[in-house]
Amino acid sequence: MKRKDFLIIVLVVALAGGLLLLSGQLSGGRHTPGGQLPTATTSPSTTNGANATDTPVVEVTATPAATEQAWASETPGAAATLPPAEAYLSVQIDQLVYDPIPLLEENQLELTQPDGKRNVVAFTRDSIVMHASNCDNQDCVHQGKVTLDNRENRVLMNMIICLPNRVVLTLLDAQEAQKQWEEHAAQRENP
Repeated sequence: MKRKDFLIIVLVVALAGGLLLLSGQLSGGRHTPGGQLPTATTSPSTTNGANATDTPVVEVTATPAATEQAWASETPGAAATLPPAEAYLSVQIDQLVYDPIPLLEENQLELTQPDGKRNVVAFTRDSIVMHASNCDNQDCVHQGKVTLDNRENRVLMNMIICLPNRVVLTLLDAQEAQKQWEEHAAQRENP
């Protein structure tokens, strides 16, 4: 790789990181646990004082049946638990971070926001890729596939970022997903 190309990549990564930090500072730097991604057009529950007008409504138009079954509680009235999987998808839209989604089969997930922003995530049991987006620059689509094997060697490591649509996808291993799950559970219990 040429030195000039390397410098350009480093500058782009630094700019993206700076923009993410700035967006966090402008919105108070607080991430709100959003619970599970809805399977229909609904407003996810929020905590930390966020109200319904601050919460993006997300329409998920393709949720794998195995994932839906995995989220179902085995005992009526019992709390859902994090289903076992090799890899998980963490979805953040604006400041709302959803519970990790176990990647149990190959499928796609469509994220449509009320203002028309749309992202389509394709995933397998151990990878994620931004399949499509209606953002102008399409940088998120060109960031490529994140796998459990390549995530340490990528410029953005385990993340795919769509700055115009304010969507961040993160591929988590089982330990990272469990930690996020527990943090969200603690935040919901102690808002």
